[in-house]
Amino acid sequence: MDETVLAVETRRDLFRFVQKNPGFHLREIARALGLSITLVDYHLRFLEKHELVAASMDGEYKRYYPRSVPGSEEVRPALSDWEKVALALLRQPVPLRVLAFLMERDSASHKEILAQVSVSGSTLSHHLKKMLASRVVDRAEARERGYRVADPKAVARLMATYELATQDQIDTFIRVWGEFRL
Repeated sequence: MDETVLAVETRRDLFRFVQKNPGFHLREIARALGLSITLVDYHLRFLEKHELVAASMDGEYKRYYPRSVPGSEEVRPALSDWEKVALALLRQPVPLRVLAFLMERDSASHKEILAQVSVSGSTLSHHLKKMLASRVVDRAEARERGYRVADPKAVARLMATYELATQDQIDTFIRVWGEFRL
């Protein structure tokens, strides 16, 4: 990598932020760093052009992820497409609460989830449809109308790695599924 790409402090700060917080969208990044959206957009496009970050669309949001840089130990390896989708969902308040609730049990019905996540039934249905379509959640075999996390260990790993779960939740994940590598 050409060192001049990260010679600008703002650009270097943005790159480090994306490394530590993959899946954030433009406005979230700008808010977190106290920068204008225009400035953040300019530098993120520059980083994309130089293949240091990758972007993917999540509905109306463009989310940013680090690419792996050969020879750099501090950069996490690039995320798989599924991990990007799961992380994008985990960055949203309602899907995060739903996934955290489902992570603590085998499965749950719409009604059970609704009792734990304070949103309207139609809002919950909307988010569950998105999670089903992205294959982060699937239908529970035991109950036709139940939902479960498709790959709980992968979701738990993302939640722990990117600090989206509390220590109590992580302890519960480990107890439910035994030891897993982070």
